[in-house]
Amino acid sequence: MKLYIVEGSNNCRKVQAVIAHLGLAVESVRLDLKAGEVRGAAYRAINPNGKVPALVDGDRVLWESNAIMVHLAEGAPGGTALWPAAGADRIEVLRWLLWEGAHYNRWVGSFVYENVLKGVLGLGPPDPAPLAEAAQQFHRFAGVLDGHLADGRPFLVGEQVTLADFAVGSFSAWLAAGRVPVADHPHVAAWYRRLETVPAWAATLPPQARAGD
Repeated sequence: MKLYIVEGSNNCRKVQAVIAHLGLAVESVRLDLKAGEVRGAAYRAINPNGKVPALVDGDRVLWESNAIMVHLAEGAPGGTALWPAAGADRIEVLRWLLWEGAHYNRWVGSFVYENVLKGVLGLGPPDPAPLAEAAQQFHRFAGVLDGHLADGRPFLVGEQVTLADFAVGSFSAWLAAGRVPVADHPHVAAWYRRLETVPAWAATLPPQARAGD
């Protein structure tokens, strides 16, 4: 298997964490975002969206990080700990996978884009207008997550880490640099700290974050 990634991408990290957690043999192919490799013809033949990650597993080519995570967990020994085999827990994990993409991380990503990525790509200073909208929407959805975690549960579904945690927590390395107001939601902040203690998550910390960039 080959996984096409950009170092530092939150969507790539969640897939890399699944690979690390399950001990899978997957070759990482690193693309240069600044050089335009993600939008180049060679990579778009793999993922026509021009986004990362993408997984090539034999004849199957998959894009969309949450679908890739499910594919890897379903096919691996021990994968049901991350992606339950059936029943209410599987539906609960699926619910959080859908929620993070449609709601929560959309707004976390706005903070990271304005406060981190624009500077890396030379796209100018942060824009106050999208940051104001991001703050309003982040607090709305972080409040939902904070309420879910208020009963003391360690992870989003059950007592063990699942795909839901890797997905919802995927921006954790960039919260401080992105100036995401997580501290206003103490249960969410504590959950992020717990996630950082998961060995596979710690092992996939982006080099840029490790270096303090």
